[in-house]
Amino acid sequence: MTNRALSNPFPWAAEYQYAQSVLTGGELVFTAGQGGFGDDGTVVSDDPEAQIRQAFANVDLALEAGGASLETIVKMTVFLADASLYDAFKRVRGELFAPPYPASTAIVAGGFLFDGMLVEIEAVGRVAEPRS
Repeated sequence: MTNRALSNPFPWAAEYQYAQSVLTGGELVFTAGQGGFGDDGTVVSDDPEAQIRQAFANVDLALEAGGASLETIVKMTVFLADASLYDAFKRVRGELFAPPYPASTAIVAGGFLFDGMLVEIEAVGRVAEPRS
């Protein structure tokens, strides 16, 4: 099985020395945790739903580097700064996903590395194979 780090869709993240996504065996794309960061590497807003939408957009970009997308996610892990953010997460997730849903774990983590960061999402997607 061959594992390959994929091209980094976020130029601002190059200095952090990790892959944004990795393709394994040509079938699965694993993403690093993605926050609500815009193109300049700063948190897009202090609004939880705006950050969650941006985090999902970033997950999608990281997956696309290997031929996957939000529609092909089979597992996601979500880290929230506070339990009160879960309702906002559920609202946004409900806008973006339809049955069959991916497996999902939500963890109240807090203590993010970047000031103002409220959410981080990592995912595993299958290459070119939507959930069915």
